[in-house]
Amino acid sequence: MQQPIKRLGEMLVEAGLITPAQLQSAITHQKIARGRLGSNLVALGYITEEVLMDFLSHQTGVPRMDVRTAEVPPEILRLIPHRLAEQFTVLPVAIKEPKSLVLAMSDPSDLNAIDSARFASGLHIEPVVASHSALRKAIADLYRRLDTPAPSALTIELGAEPLPDDALPMPFAIEPLPVPIPAPPPSRPAAFPPDPFFDSPGMPTQPIHIDPFGFFDPAPAKPPAPPANPDLIHSRTLGEVTRRLESYHTRTLVLGLIRLFQRRGVIGQDELQRLLANLIESGEIKDDDRLG
Repeated sequence: MQQPIKRLGEMLVEAGLITPAQLQSAITHQKIARGRLGSNLVALGYITEEVLMDFLSHQTGVPRMDVRTAEVPPEILRLIPHRLAEQFTVLPVAIKEPKSLVLAMSDPSDLNAIDSARFASGLHIEPVVASHSALRKAIADLYRRLDTPAPSALTIELGAEPLPDDALPMPFAIEPLPVPIPAPPPSRPAAFPPDPFFDSPGMPTQPIHIDPFGFFDPAPAKPPAPPANPDLIHSRTLGEVTRRLESYHTRTLVLGLIRLFQRRGVIGQDELQRLLANLIESGEIKDDDRLG
């Protein structure tokens, strides 16, 4: 009759390495923290890793291995996926002929971990015992290097002409900035205010000769234009020289002025007669030269 397979906890109690109470406490802790029973016994301080590894190596006949300084080639690490190594705390370390994979384990009696590693790698599994804490650190370090590709070396050839495709495409065009045009300087105020008569728009800029009574008739450079006022009577004799004012008698000049004022609308037709009659009657002037 085949004897039942003893569990790790029972073997440790029989070997006197732990007490039954410690075993029961480790089982309760395992339900909360999960993981293997041996790692929980170490975490609770009931046994050391060195004692546990020696016991497992003696019981299973599996040799011990220190994985803290292990250097595993990438092609061997790829035989066991990173997820599987983390789940069962196993590390592939070497290949032995014919078609055998050396697998470091914290519990070489874990048949589930051995079967999963055999299925993933397609190789026969030869377990070795390793520290649980050292295995966790080695798995994290080695698989991190495997998952992170090494940066490729960049070679720069000096003096080489750049290829057309080396430049980055520019989907936009850069237009030159507009050149600012300086503003004209502000006009300085005039020293004197503008004259409302001479500086107004449309006013003549040449001197103006004012002759309201028409006494002077400057000789024009060109033949005079026809008179604008038909009431003015010019010389009836063409080609004769106009007489000077000093050659006329006083009475003729006075009568001429009276006619001019009347035609210009300065005085009315009977206004001068009434004014003279009032002045003579009041004695302000005398009529000594009155015609009979």
